[in-house]
Amino acid sequence: MSRRSRSHSNVTQGLMVLLPCMLIELSAGSIFGRMEEYLKILPGVLVMIPPLLALRGNINGAMASRIGTALHTGVIDPGLRWTRELKVNVLSSIVLTLIASATIGILAFLSCTLTGVRTIGFLKFLEIATLGAVLSGVILSLVTVLVAVESYVRGLDPDNVTAPLMATVGDLVTIGCIFFVVVLVV
Repeated sequence: MSRRSRSHSNVTQGLMVLLPCMLIELSAGSIFGRMEEYLKILPGVLVMIPPLLALRGNINGAMASRIGTALHTGVIDPGLRWTRELKVNVLSSIVLTLIASATIGILAFLSCTLTGVRTIGFLKFLEIATLGAVLSGVILSLVTVLVAVESYVRGLDPDNVTAPLMATVGDLVTIGCIFFVVVLVV
């Protein structure tokens, strides 16, 4: 494949993913808009939503790249077998999510406390941050594996498809999971 043809293919694959990503982000914004009443009841929670969204995009984007590389190098078989490599990637993603989301919950609570922003209790902050992020982490880890393998099987480069798609889908799933946990906490 020539350099020009490869560039054209990369641009086409990128655009093919970015257009649906736009619609997915609009859906995430719509869910966030529905959270308004709950955010009034649970003051301070808004402080931790942006870092939790960034967390999911970063973790799943990196995981998508690792899986794409493993598929290209033959370390992971596209037959979706639950291999050691997949287990390690999914488990490390979830453990990293747990640690980082707890840290975000703690720092968000401290930020609110130090700046005088009225807030909910520390344990509720930690509960919303960790449960919302871990729930979305489990869902997104499995979806990331499926999207990476499916794009590879269809002849697409998982690096062009999976990372941007999962960063966007991560926003939608994470905001939905946070909303779900917030409703449970109230």
